[in-house]
Amino acid sequence: MIELENISKTFNTGTHSEKTVIRDLNLTVDKDDFITVIGSNGAGKTTLFNLISGNLKPTKGSVVISGKDVTRDPEYKRAGYIGRIFQDPLLGTASNMTLEDNMMITAEKGFKWLKISLNNRKRAYFREELKQLGMGLENRLKENVSLLSGGQRQALTLLMTVLSKPDIVLLDEHTAALDPRNAAMVMDLTERFIDSHRLTTLMITHNMQHAIDYGNRLLMMDGGEVIIDISHEEKKALTVKKLVAMFNDIRKKEFETDEVLLA
Repeated sequence: MIELENISKTFNTGTHSEKTVIRDLNLTVDKDDFITVIGSNGAGKTTLFNLISGNLKPTKGSVVISGKDVTRDPEYKRAGYIGRIFQDPLLGTASNMTLEDNMMITAEKGFKWLKISLNNRKRAYFREELKQLGMGLENRLKENVSLLSGGQRQALTLLMTVLSKPDIVLLDEHTAALDPRNAAMVMDLTERFIDSHRLTTLMITHNMQHAIDYGNRLLMMDGGEVIIDISHEEKKALTVKKLVAMFNDIRKKEFETDEVLLA
């Protein structure tokens, strides 16, 4: 599904502030993979997502998706098959539009090349889909999204992303801004949607236990490199203590971000 071949990304090339944030990275993501990505601040996690989504172009190397070299394709071209959810719940929906209008935009993307209009049949479809969230949003189609809580908006963004039928979903710490109760709710929905729709997914998380508990594969990044890549039974046997010990053994230093250990 995704092949990153000898990818590097350097900012401010040729200046005194030159910095390489991704270094000769090779990564293959298989169809239906659910990969969790962990690492300390500045490890290169978000830059990795920006390179996959087309928000950034690599300094060298190539990005291949579904067998096609998309290295030079801009983000808007990849948006047709890549869905991305950010940490801020406000970024995934249009605040000044109603819930049904937000979902209509998603529906138009999901039914590619078909012109569809908002009608009672479409509203009934939206209501049925919204019932999955268990929040009563199916009865609030006419309300502006600005009236929803952060947890409700992130859950709505997740549903809208799924309904747009992407080939790949990038979750960029999508529960980090939520309180524990809403974070748990959104993670439950995330796992359910990924499984039922068989979505190829990469999820950055600041929570090391989440990185272990969710998905079939775990990547740890440091200094712009993937230093740990664990899947299947080996991943199931992991604990936070074992994962930190592996990092310390590979890098010969302490893991620097306490947040992932305390979450």
